[in-house]
Amino acid sequence: MIYYETKLSYTNMEGKKTKEVHLVQAMNYADAESRMIEEISHRSFDGMPEVEIRKVKYIDIFTTTDADADKYYKAKVIYTTFDTNGDQMKEKKVASLFLVQAASLRAALQSLEKNLQGTASDYTIHTISETLILDYHNFSTADVNPAAVQ
Repeated sequence: MIYYETKLSYTNMEGKKTKEVHLVQAMNYADAESRMIEEISHRSFDGMPEVEIRKVKYIDIFTTTDADADKYYKAKVIYTTFDTNGDQMKEKKVASLFLVQAASLRAALQSLEKNLQGTASDYTIHTISETLILDYHNFSTADVNPAAVQ
């Protein structure tokens, strides 16, 4: 599955233009767009919402059931690995992006550290920043239309 960040623009009940950012796990751009339009169509009162989609390369997303965790934080983690080429060993640094749902920056850092415990490689948390993402819609096999798979 691939993660897509979708920016939705629509007119709400009060007639105001609303912009929201959602993250959706989908099979492709068309799937991401249709899922987001379906999700937002009941809130759009001025026709079809505008959808802007871009692929994002999150390695993993750490969610929580904590009711206060209403924000999403993007974390860049640098892993240190060793590449062996014959007799030489070279240190190699690889950057990975994670998304963490949390109530605060401190809670996001704690969740990230907890979820990265036990990893085989050494790592450094390079940056953590709050995103504009309002919600994450993950993929479920119940979402797949059986006719589309055949």
